[in-house]
Amino acid sequence: MRLATLLVMMAALSGCAGSGPGGERIQKGMVAQAFALPDIDTREEIHSAKIIQAHNATVIVIWSMACPACKDAMLDVQQAYEAYSPKSVAFLGVNFDHENIQGVRAFIKGEGIEFPILWDQRSQVARDFKALDYTFSVFVVDRMGSFVLTQYDHPPDLERLLSKTLDDVLE
Repeated sequence: MRLATLLVMMAALSGCAGSGPGGERIQKGMVAQAFALPDIDTREEIHSAKIIQAHNATVIVIWSMACPACKDAMLDVQQAYEAYSPKSVAFLGVNFDHENIQGVRAFIKGEGIEFPILWDQRSQVARDFKALDYTFSVFVVDRMGSFVLTQYDHPPDLERLLSKTLDDVLE
């Protein structure tokens, strides 16, 4: 009995194990739930459905400043943004930090992140996308709103993964 309790506690404390709150992870082919969040700088409300319908593909990155690897991953996403935004690919960063919003703004400005970063103040989008247990998740959605990539945690080859996925969608 003690071993089972210990294993459950270890899984809960690991933070990156499990399927996330509220059920199974999002899978390829599922339809993305629409959301509206304010831009972290302009406070303009951005509607994901409008962005998705207006582009060949949309990359949605859910991340937190609490994760040092997320900062590196965001630089990879910025490189993909520079390469693919001219090809009608949209990029939306969704940040779910609650206490360090000024640090998020400073990071974005300091690193030259050019795509919109939205503030998920109540972590609702992170919950809806089953990403709350992860400090970095990336999704690619096609024009019809279907997921073509769902990646939880930061893959070591993020830039290559995004390039391959986006090239496939754009063919």
